[in-house]
Amino acid sequence: MERTLRDTLISLFAGGAISGALYWLDGYLSLAIVTGLCWACGLKLTLHIGHLYPAYATGETWADKRWTMLSVGLMTLAALIGVSPALPLSDELRLGFGFLVIGTGLVAYTAGTLAVLEQVDSNATERSASSNAQYPMDSG
Repeated sequence: MERTLRDTLISLFAGGAISGALYWLDGYLSLAIVTGLCWACGLKLTLHIGHLYPAYATGETWADKRWTMLSVGLMTLAALIGVSPALPLSDELRLGFGFLVIGTGLVAYTAGTLAVLEQVDSNATERSASSNAQYPMDSG
């Protein structure tokens, strides 16, 4: 099976499972569908980045990981504390909102990462093309 098809099927299955579970728990169809869609898109983009840009994985130093830690930390804070037990919501609805916040954050982070990676990739391609035009290689 082709990798992109496999990644798409895995993402759709995960998003569908999250949608189905949330709908079963709280009964709000719109919340379940949007949350599942966010998770499916976020997972698909994550797998896409890992496949096309494996060299751009987050590094091992503080300077490499600080933006990932900020994103994950604030998403977790929003999902756990922002949608807090003090709000007049049922536990099931609070869980749904928490999944929605994290799924939306996942899509935002991966889409931003892809925007930067594609920009870097296109700039490198343009520089390479202009270098080849200035210094053509001998054909013989």
